[in-house]
Amino acid sequence: MSQETKCVVLINASPKVSEKSTSGYLSTLQAEQLKAVGLEVQRVEARQSLLPGRSETVFEAMLQADALVFTFPLYVFCLPGLLMRFLQDFAAFRSRCPEKGKDVKVYAVVNCGFPEADINREAVRVIKNFSKKMNYFFRFGVQIGGGGMLSSAPNTPFVKKSMAVLNDAFKLMAEDILNCGENPLEDISVAVKFPRRLYYFMGHKGWFSAAKKNGLKKKDLYRKPYA
Repeated sequence: MSQETKCVVLINASPKVSEKSTSGYLSTLQAEQLKAVGLEVQRVEARQSLLPGRSETVFEAMLQADALVFTFPLYVFCLPGLLMRFLQDFAAFRSRCPEKGKDVKVYAVVNCGFPEADINREAVRVIKNFSKKMNYFFRFGVQIGGGGMLSSAPNTPFVKKSMAVLNDAFKLMAEDILNCGENPLEDISVAVKFPRRLYYFMGHKGWFSAAKKNGLKKKDLYRKPYA
């Protein structure tokens, strides 16, 4: 008798609608590695679950999954508000169906605009605590620094090595979902090897350019409307 194919649901929790999303790019890389080992993959957008009539379809798919992969950007050193709402709604939905969604493995993939990957550690811990509350099995997190560079310039010399580490992390994820390991694995950090000062200089230029496109001046970026 052939073994039943395992199903993985990839949750892209980027709030972006029409813009290019690093989290979406990372989900595509995950899907490639997972499908390569014969896993069934279903991709969902967390923001779509907020639309009328969409949440139950998304949550039901998650209850049927063998593994869940949450991929999202770091917002103010934590999860986007969209994802927090998504997790709360899913927990409430599952409480009505406690017999479903057992023995589920959970993974977190977090990317940030800072060059230091470990800044994502607390966000990974939130997903870990959520998994514990749901009686799921948190396996490991992938912490990514300089995520925007990975998606915008994956073939440049200074990004290729980081991309190799990232792909290895997703291969490990695929193997872990297939296997029956019980002990959690160590979190994996992926950072682009790029001069820190130059990285921040380019980042500042990017903010100034975005401000100009939106009719703002450089000084407007330093306003404190909350003060």
